[in-house]
Amino acid sequence: MALKEQTKMNLGSLITAQNVLVAPEGLNKEGLIETLVRMACRKNPRLNPAEVTAQVLEREKGISTTLDTGLAIPHARVEELDDFAAALAVLPAPVADERHNNLPIRVMFLFLSPAKPSFFQKHLQVLAALAETFRPDFIQELLTLKDPQSVAERLSR
Repeated sequence: MALKEQTKMNLGSLITAQNVLVAPEGLNKEGLIETLVRMACRKNPRLNPAEVTAQVLEREKGISTTLDTGLAIPHARVEELDDFAAALAVLPAPVADERHNNLPIRVMFLFLSPAKPSFFQKHLQVLAALAETFRPDFIQELLTLKDPQSVAERLSR
């Protein structure tokens, strides 16, 4: 039980309303990643959003992070970070993941973690928490929310 409580706390602490996008139609997966990287990098002037975007996209070329639940989890380990940075997109109109049989993406949770060895276990815990939290019923609930504040508040519960 303690792990589950810690997991929810961690995810809620990664996202604020300023890091949530209720995405308009017309974006593709790459455009969403680029937008979310810019949002996640806002508070860290040491990060170059173009370089971080390239790193995330390069990682996505190897293995798609889109799950069959509709959750995409693009992520990267970044040298210049001292703590996690994240951004979340809710997609009322799904975006097809062309690299993964056009699987529809309904929610994209982008996160960046420090490349320090001491963060690797925490990085894996975030991935596990995302898979546990973003189940189909939770994703459907997020899709009914129309503004970033509501999405951030729901994730914090």
